Amino acid sequence: MEPIAVRKVVNSLIWMICGGLLIVIRTFIIQSSSILLWELLGAGMIVYGTAKLLWALARRLPTAPSTL
Repeated sequence: MEPIAVRKVVNSLIWMICGGLLIVIRTFIIQSSSILLWELLGAGMIVYGTAKLLWALARRLPTAPSTL
């Protein structure tokens, strides 16, 4: 893989892991009245990281040559 592709994949994984950590920390460790807000923020981070990861992987897939 090219260094830029590796950087994009790592960046995407960091977004996903941080979103998951945000949800876990706010839900189980730090109890607050606005847990739903933090869960939505964490879920948004996970969705954003997943979308970036899928986009980076989709751009790296080879395209089939046309036979026209």
